[in-house]
Order: sequence, then C-alpha cells, then structure tokens
Amino acid sequence: MNIQIISDIHGNKDSLLDALKCPYPIDAYIFVGDFLYHGPRNQILEQYNPSETSDILNNINKPVIAVRGNCDAEVDQMLLNFPMMSDSQYFHSNQQLIFITHGHLYQPNDDIRERHANIYISGHTHIPVLEKTNFGILFNPGSISLPKENNKPSYGLIHNGQLSLIDLESHTPLQSIKL
Repeated sequence: MNIQIISDIHGNKDSLLDALKCPYPIDAYIFVGDFLYHGPRNQILEQYNPSETSDILNNINKPVIAVRGNCDAEVDQMLLNFPMMSDSQYFHSNQQLIFITHGHLYQPNDDIRERHANIYISGHTHIPVLEKTNFGILFNPGSISLPKENNKPSYGLIHNGQLSLIDLESHTPLQSIKL
C-alpha cells in the first residue's frame, strides 16, 4: 500500500496541488494537521486560499486519515468532508502500527514508548525528521508550504517497504528508511 503523508498545508493551494502530483500511485493519505489557516505567526503567502484548498482536499477520492493541528478549528471541519478534529489516530499498514498526531499535544521523544507503535508520525515543527530509535521510527514530513530552518518543502511516502521524506519540487527522496 502506498501512503502519502502531508503536514502543515496552511491554506497553500499551490503547494497542496504540487504534493498531490506525487509520481507514485497513492492508495491512501495521512494528513498531519494545519490544513487551512496560515497561523498567527506565519506570513500570509500569495498562494494562501483556504476555500480552494478545502475544495482540493474534498476532491481526493482515496481514503484519508487526518488529525487536527494547532491551527485547525471547528470552522475548518465545516469546510472539509473528512473527519480531522481528532488529536491522534492509529493506523495499521503493511504490518506496521502507525501513531499519528500533529505534535503540539504529544511530544515524540517523550511519547513514543507509551504509544507502542512502530512508526510515530507528527508535524507541527515544519522541520523534517526521519529517525530510527530503539522504540520505533520517528517521522515528521516537514511542511509543504512553510518549511523552517532552511529545509525544502517536503512530504512523506510509504512505498515498497520504505518510509521516505520526499522533496516537494522534484518528488525525489531526500532520506529513506526500510520498514
């Protein structure tokens, strides 16, 4: 099963469209929060358009697993056709138990042991992380629209038994770990 992992869209319709051009066939999507609102600390991008972003998200015709980010509110849920107000989700894929949270309520380093998951996915920091620990894999796909600390816009991909951090512009792996 091929799963695309996208975090911290922040209403950037162009970055979302670019991410959805992933060259691999996608069977399901994991969205790691901060869908529509740019957030009070972020600049408003030229591509900022929450209404069009919600239309793009609502036209996805594959299964969606989503969690709420710190910039998401009930009004955002009113625009989206899939549930996204949960603080966390568990998901099974290819014999992997995946724990998904945005990252503003649960902290990966403190929480991974308690979750008993093989993969711990969070967003929030806009800084990509792909790290194997003694307790499982920590993964943050970064942000497709507002990357921090000179990182490239990026997303994640579970494909062919690997978890990869993917460069949004070239759709090529920046880093991969075998699952």
